[in-house]
Amino acid sequence: MLVALALIVTGVVMSPLMTLTTVVVKGRTDVAEKIITGAVADQIGKPLALLDYDAIRSRLATVTRIQSFSTELQPPHTIVVRIVERQPVGYMADGTKWNLVDAAGIVVDTVATPPTSVPLFAVASTTDLAFSAITDTLVALPDSFRRDIAEVSAKTRDSVTIMMRGTPNRIIWGSPERTPLKAIVAQRALKIVSKNGRAYEIDVSAPDNIVLRPI
Repeated sequence: MLVALALIVTGVVMSPLMTLTTVVVKGRTDVAEKIITGAVADQIGKPLALLDYDAIRSRLATVTRIQSFSTELQPPHTIVVRIVERQPVGYMADGTKWNLVDAAGIVVDTVATPPTSVPLFAVASTTDLAFSAITDTLVALPDSFRRDIAEVSAKTRDSVTIMMRGTPNRIIWGSPERTPLKAIVAQRALKIVSKNGRAYEIDVSAPDNIVLRPI
């Protein structure tokens, strides 16, 4: 009886009634859908039980813009590929072009003109402590503050400096520690100095005792 049941189940999953004909892509924004469906193209027509997930994984792993992905079977004929794209948090100079990088230092795109959606990273490399200090600071910031940043620089983990868009003021941030509190203090300080009609260095490295210095 068990043998017969096993044969029936095997016959169903291996039959044309359970073969792959449709690929559904979810989570995509910047990665072309044809790139994702192309990674699964050679699996079309195969029984769902025999899909080669290693082949799919190896192809999608070559797409830099994809941070992670998952697959889900929806019998009788569909596989759903859900992807998470890498999101740039800043850009860096590369000769005459500009590299958009994510928080891990991965280049997700290269453009001919400086973007306005993310800040310039004034650091030498994505592999040093200055870069990690900048990204640790940015990811801890509220969106309302982060989108107004024009440039971030650092030479050490404790020397993060921020320039805001549309203002000559310079913010001495220090280390990434206590960033949410520093953001609140910095925003209040920016409102105060904006009324004075001159540029200031705003030091929030010790957010309990900020210092304002005319530039």
